[in-house]
Amino acid sequence: MTRQLRARALSSTFEPLGADPDAKDRHRLGVVRFAGTSFNPVVRNGYPELTVHLADEHRGFAEVWTSAHGVESGEHKAIAYAHDGEYLFCAGRIPPCDEHTYAGRLAFRAALELAGKLGYHHVFRMWNYLQDLSPRVYREFLLGQAEAFARRPVTWSGLTAATVVGSRGGGIAFHFLACRTGEPVTIISANGARGVYLNGRLYFSAPSLDDAEELMSARTLAQWGVGDGFGLHDVTSLKVYSGRPGAQRDDRLAPETSVAFVQATLLGDEHATEFEGVAG
Repeated sequence: MTRQLRARALSSTFEPLGADPDAKDRHRLGVVRFAGTSFNPVVRNGYPELTVHLADEHRGFAEVWTSAHGVESGEHKAIAYAHDGEYLFCAGRIPPCDEHTYAGRLAFRAALELAGKLGYHHVFRMWNYLQDLSPRVYREFLLGQAEAFARRPVTWSGLTAATVVGSRGGGIAFHFLACRTGEPVTIISANGARGVYLNGRLYFSAPSLDDAEELMSARTLAQWGVGDGFGLHDVTSLKVYSGRPGAQRDDRLAPETSVAFVQATLLGDEHATEFEGVAG
């Protein structure tokens, strides 16, 4: 059964900026470009593409989310999206402003209105990239986001399923994944690692790979009613956010694991690191 679930799950990988997608690759659910500038999300070649200012000119890359099925895409009130019948990818950008609560509420109302109309009622993974990240700015933005969720028939797994990163410019960029029929399970470990288990895959975030390994173990997942388990060799894609350059690939990862390193500001001290990826 788990193998069947994973066949329905999403995959993500990383590729150089400017790479041409294979002509046969018609299942791209969304692409996030980490580049030296930022752009509003657009639908390009049949899938949404968001550009986040989080890389030097020569170190950019793209994260590609791929579905096992064909997708339909479009735009709704400045939100670019695609969906495949089981999963929805939405992306938006809020230009630099001083009214973070108001702007966050407006943007997420549009995104959640779309999700509800399309029938994707549970947001299970979210990424927020904030220019000039600080506890105050994030708190104000989060309030607007929460107000938008309170007025829409769409639920989410809360902070446990959200990544918050400081970008180098461009205001606030965000994207999220929502599902139609799956049953997401929120997983929280005492070491600060967190994640969401859905359709045989674990979407996780952790302060270290040791913490991630504990989170994804069969012992921890069993505490949350999940009869599955993973090791670091099961990680299929991994982003490493750090305020310092020089991060290196860990030998415990499988050779085929797709890995990307991002120098970025995180909430907390300047030496904080976050490992975020997919296992299964």
